[in-house]
Parts: sequence; structure tokens; C-alpha cells
Amino acid sequence: MTNATLKTIPLLLVLALGGCDYVDDPIAVPGDGGPAPEGVTRKVLIEDFTGHRCTNCPEAARTAESLADLYGEELVVVGVHVTSTFAAPVSPPAPDGRYSTDFRTPAGNTYETTFNIPFLPTGAVSRKVFNNSLLLGESAWGSAVADIIGQPASLDIWFSQLQHNTGTNTVSAEVKVAVVEPITENLNLTIYLTEDHVIDWQLDGDATPPDVADYEHRHVLRTNLNGTWGATLVQGSADVGDTITLSYPDLAMDPSWVAANCALVAYAYNTVSYEVLQVEERKFQP
Repeated sequence: MTNATLKTIPLLLVLALGGCDYVDDPIAVPGDGGPAPEGVTRKVLIEDFTGHRCTNCPEAARTAESLADLYGEELVVVGVHVTSTFAAPVSPPAPDGRYSTDFRTPAGNTYETTFNIPFLPTGAVSRKVFNNSLLLGESAWGSAVADIIGQPASLDIWFSQLQHNTGTNTVSAEVKVAVVEPITENLNLTIYLTEDHVIDWQLDGDATPPDVADYEHRHVLRTNLNGTWGATLVQGSADVGDTITLSYPDLAMDPSWVAANCALVAYAYNTVSYEVLQVEERKFQP
């Protein structure tokens, strides 16, 4: 049984009411220290590896949005900007400021290397191998999602607390994970912070002219709350009914990020295969 089971990792979650634009009080959820919830199904994570100077990437983003519209909250999309060729700022800088933003993150850079991303656009669907490949072109995303979404899940994930403190511009969160089916593998939990509706330049092969100044970038990965590969969730095994609590206090946010458009994405994955077993998204504002 995991040594984190039924214990809270000893990190202080500061819940100062002053200056908070969104605070969610702890709520009773099936599996929170009691019997494991029944009927929990598997949600799916699409990591859309993209870049603002990738001419075909907007079409892949549109595919992801169509799937998100189809599946609703059962599908979570994150745009991970990678590669110096397509995601780095243009050099030398353009006089009008086009492509001056660097959307890349340290975690995204590591994923690019680890998953050996050879081209853009490409994506991972819960990092599950589909047609002998972990990385998939957008034409395969729909089939890969349909292959796993709604299956019985081994885990249930929810955010029991989320706080953005406007005074200090920090975010804190508490995540709970209930074991629904017996676990006999090593799992980590990673938490993304994303920002939606980011208006900036994008090269779009379907637009005229193709250099779009006011392109809407969706679900942009901004940072990881708990490191590139997250924190240990299960070490070896965990039993049905176990509930694991992880707390993360006071992550400083960049002043340019719009908190009203931000969300946290928590996902549990196998540390050997990288396959994502469950994912949950929680917006700063409902």
C-alpha cells in the first residue's frame, strides 16, 4: 500500500480569505475517506504539442476543440508549445512585435526530448499507445479518444480546494485521489496550470493573410505546480477505498496571466509507460 495512503502530504495550505477571488470550501465527495465511488469512468487528456510559427497547428487545435465540444468535461485539452523552430520567439525581433512571445515551458521542453517529438502538429491522447505510437497526428485523435473515454476508471480525482489570492497573485490547491480499482503500479500526479483565450500571433495556413495577429490560443500550458513529472501518488500498490490527499500552497503566478482564464489540470500517470489513467480540470472561476 502506498505510504501516502490516507495521509496528507505535510504541506501547509494557506486559506487566507482576504484578497481571494475564488475559494472553494472542502466538500464531501464519495471516496473521501470512505468506500470507493462506484461507476467512475475514465476521462481523457489530449496534449496538443504546438507552436505559434507552425502553419498547420491551428487546424490541429480546431480538431481538439471539436472533440472537446463533443465530449464536454470528459475530455481535457492542454496546448503544450514546443520546439525552438516553431515555438521560440522570432529572431531577430520583428518591428511589429509578431511572434515575440515565448510560450515554451521547462516542462514542455523536457516532454519534447523525452517523447522525441519529430514534427508539429502532433499530440498524445492520455499518452496511450495507439496504432503503435504514443504521438499521433490530429487525424487520429478522435479514434484514440473514442478508444478509451468512458471506460471504467481505476482512480477518481477531484480538487477539494482551489484558491487564487489576488493580493499576492498566488494559487493554492488541494487534490484528492480515490482508488476505485486495485493499483499494482507506480503512479505520479502532475498538476498543470493553463491559461485560456490568450490573444497573440499565430501562423495559420488556412487564414488570409496567414500571419494572424489576434489568434486565440486555447488551454496554454503556463507552468507545472509540482514539477515536470509531478509527485509520487502510488508506490507499488494501493487498495480500493484508499484516498490520497496532496496539497500545494502559494505558487506565484506571472502578472501577465489572466486568472479568470486560468485552470488547473491534475492527472495521474504510470511512471514507466507514461500512460495517463485519470485526469481532472478545475477552472479558477466556474
